[in-house]
Amino acid sequence: MSNVIAPSDSELKATSNGNGVDRPKPKYPGVPVTCNGNQLVAQYVETRVTDGGIFYPITPSTEGGEIYQGSYAQGELNVFGGSKIAIECEGEHAAQGGATAFAVAGKRAVNFTSGQGIVYAMEQYYHAPGKFSTMVLEVGARALTKHALNVHCGHDDFYAALDTGWTMLMARDAQQAADQAVILRKVNELTLNPGMNIQDGMLTTHSERTYLAPEADLLREFLGAPEEMIDTPTPAQRELFGPKRRRVPEMMDLKNPILLGPVHNQEHHMNGVVARRNNFNEPILNFLINAYEEFGNLTGRYYGLISEYKTTAAETVFVSLGCAAENIEEAVDYLREHRGASVGSIHINVIRPFPEAAVITALRGKKNVIILERTDEGLAGDNPLGRDIRTALSKALEASKFGGDLPTLTPEQMPRIFRGAYGIGSRDFRPEHILGAYEFAIAQTNRKDGKSAADGTTYFVLGVDHPYSVISKDPIAVAEQSHRGAFPLDRRLGHDHHRQKSRHDHRRFRQLALGAGASH
Repeated sequence: MSNVIAPSDSELKATSNGNGVDRPKPKYPGVPVTCNGNQLVAQYVETRVTDGGIFYPITPSTEGGEIYQGSYAQGELNVFGGSKIAIECEGEHAAQGGATAFAVAGKRAVNFTSGQGIVYAMEQYYHAPGKFSTMVLEVGARALTKHALNVHCGHDDFYAALDTGWTMLMARDAQQAADQAVILRKVNELTLNPGMNIQDGMLTTHSERTYLAPEADLLREFLGAPEEMIDTPTPAQRELFGPKRRRVPEMMDLKNPILLGPVHNQEHHMNGVVARRNNFNEPILNFLINAYEEFGNLTGRYYGLISEYKTTAAETVFVSLGCAAENIEEAVDYLREHRGASVGSIHINVIRPFPEAAVITALRGKKNVIILERTDEGLAGDNPLGRDIRTALSKALEASKFGGDLPTLTPEQMPRIFRGAYGIGSRDFRPEHILGAYEFAIAQTNRKDGKSAADGTTYFVLGVDHPYSVISKDPIAVAEQSHRGAFPLDRRLGHDHHRQKSRHDHRRFRQLALGAGASH
């Protein structure tokens, strides 16, 4: 039984983002529940809106399938009055194939996976968009097995699937993961494209906090029933379905058989590949923008393609994915309060399609951009998020000279890009690491090997003893280091999920550094 804590009047009256935009009281403020990220997503969203879960257990997403199986075993109906099925397959590859088939048969489908499960099922991802699968894959991001096995958080698993054609959303906490599970499903069903809803494995999937579960009426109003007839939303879809179609199309229907997924030789195959770009891929971002806005108006929880925290007029901006954003925002507050630093933070909510225009607009004119990534691809020119951001900014520079659809960027508005690897396998991500990254970017500290921003070096490592590592000598960080024996809980604070910070109770950065309020 989950503990229920009523929200305060101030919580119900308004919400605001990091740049101070106030919002009116929402129609569906949510029902407070205390649980972890897996439970919030599986129990309070997926079991209530889907027709079936097809999955195979893998840490740290195992709980998702277990919860779904339990709901099925108890005979629970979804909010539309429908029953569900739950199938544990022989492996992740089979599970993904089964979930795709269930979805193209006109059913709302969900799968839960992580790490090796993502890459084991890789070939199943590429064909799902072309079959108009609308399923959601719930991902607890986990480090892939490389020199050793690790079941904790890393981003290399979903990075491996970046360009399989799926819409991909990233959550900074379990609240956003649950909300985006609903938002993503609506967009999938409008765009006829499958999607991955990602939260950090262990750090978010297992983070126990008080969250806001969606009301049943919200799910009914926002999503609608899968068999409901809707106006066909795009010209390409109208060519296929006519002016009306089922919300979740029955692509595999014995009463109306079609040819789906045939063999195409050289005369035809490329036609279908490139036709997806303009007919199905390019409309997705606008559908996401509209769905985020609609969901925010109903709930008071606004996200958008990216989330900005104190970025207005900031000279230096951190960019991150996942729960690291919470720690970074605490560091932003500390740097502003104690050093008068002009610094902010951006969390990328939509990874695919990559929101180039939003990123360009947010980074235009900044002096320094610090991109932190929970992976390290040493043979590439940059890590994946860094590549996407560099590409967007480069295209903006071209647009200023040659024109185009993207926002423009002059050479004088081009920020300097710093990039760091952190937190791989849930390695501690601590205050002194964030401060060290900032100090390195503004040339106040060097890497361990002596190289610095002043000599053109932009890559660094956080959290491990390495020639490329940087770390702050901030007095609070130094005090924290000396207190580790006296504050045993502090040793765990670097794990993002142990910072039990609610949406409306931001702990001060000094408390974080000195070990207050942490527990397993």
